[in-house]
Amino acid sequence: MRARYAFRSAGRSARAVLLTLVAALAVAFPALAQAAYTPAFDVEVVTQRGDAEAQARLDVYTAVPNTSLRFLARAGGFEARYAVTVGVYALDEEGEQQGLVVSRTFEREVAVADYEMTQDGEREDRAVQSLAVTPGRYLVEVAVEDGASGRSLSREVAHVVRDVSAGGVAISDPLLLSAYDPAAGTATPIVGATVSTEDEAFWVSYELYAPEATDLEVTYVVTEQSRVRERPTFGALLGLAPRQQADLGTPVAVTEALELEGGRTPAAFRIETEALQVGDYTLTVRLATPEGEELASVDKRFAVRWMGLDSQIADLDQAIAQLRYVAKDDELRAIRNAPTPEEQRRLFLHFWDRRDPTPGTDRNERMEEYYFRVAYANERYSRFHDRGWNTDRGEIFIRFGEPDYVEDHPFNYGTQPYQIWNYYGQGRRFIFVDETGMGDFRLLIPHWDDRTRM
Repeated sequence: MRARYAFRSAGRSARAVLLTLVAALAVAFPALAQAAYTPAFDVEVVTQRGDAEAQARLDVYTAVPNTSLRFLARAGGFEARYAVTVGVYALDEEGEQQGLVVSRTFEREVAVADYEMTQDGEREDRAVQSLAVTPGRYLVEVAVEDGASGRSLSREVAHVVRDVSAGGVAISDPLLLSAYDPAAGTATPIVGATVSTEDEAFWVSYELYAPEATDLEVTYVVTEQSRVRERPTFGALLGLAPRQQADLGTPVAVTEALELEGGRTPAAFRIETEALQVGDYTLTVRLATPEGEELASVDKRFAVRWMGLDSQIADLDQAIAQLRYVAKDDELRAIRNAPTPEEQRRLFLHFWDRRDPTPGTDRNERMEEYYFRVAYANERYSRFHDRGWNTDRGEIFIRFGEPDYVEDHPFNYGTQPYQIWNYYGQGRRFIFVDETGMGDFRLLIPHWDDRTRM
């Protein structure tokens, strides 16, 4: 990283005062920085037709990882208890929050056989709560309170409840499923709408509503999120060959005939995961008459991620760019200049395979930790037009991890705001200065300089 020196307005004397002050500072308080970012729990909100004619049903799914709960020893294993409170608030046309419409709290119990299961982040407790609402715009607030520790976590989801009342043909919001057995009547929701590349396929389930039996056509279109606006009409799209559809950022475009019964009809569609690259997508489900007249449609955003990295890696190009803090120049060039996307992905994974501390297992802990640090840097240190991983504090966090102690000096007479990150175990100390007063902290001395050593 190019050296950047602070205190330009304060002059050399202020810089000397700060460096002298840094040398004299002692450790007195615990670290202010947090551990690497991991999601606390996931939420999925789905609109379906309610029991009353003018109402819709809001299904709120939650998935709480075991690592977000505190387990207590019980006879035969360990047990955790937690409460989920769902609050639905109305939003006006400008998106401003109005009054509380409905709220509900329910209790959950989780029992596991051994301690290792309490620390398994892939194990989670899933639940669903249904609430009756009228069509409109809402803010859904979901709070999870752990029974043993009292720790409270919360998520907010903006959601539009469409009119799916009995007036005509309508469609519910889609729900992604990792497993589906219509004969047995079982389904496993993907809470958070993130599909793993390790899954061979996934299902999209939804409900159809019609006042009477009718023949329809249903079209499923999956489009790269960044290319939805430039997507051609469905008629034009379906007339293209699969390769041409994929070149337009639409790897899935399928139409099926459908004999719809009157009332409520469940439906599902299977999507092969191998057809999709890692990235963000919009699924559109469209109902039309056999003559092509559109009757109803609904969009569903979802993501495809590598196993274990979920929200940390959004696309391969970005993940490769973020390698610059750990890869050598020739390694990075080889990956970037790969002749095909398949070869690029192979080289990327090979780079991390060579650094896997537990080869032969499904997880690569070093790769996960690196991109967890990237995600946390984006959460904590993003400024203006720079993502957190591309800032000075983000780089140091990704390279060296969580500081042992952070000295924060927001207001000091004669100097600009600054922070000092201390890594006692690594014998390093880094000084960041907010030159603009807007939270844009810059590293005073390059991280490779001997002056950062304690």
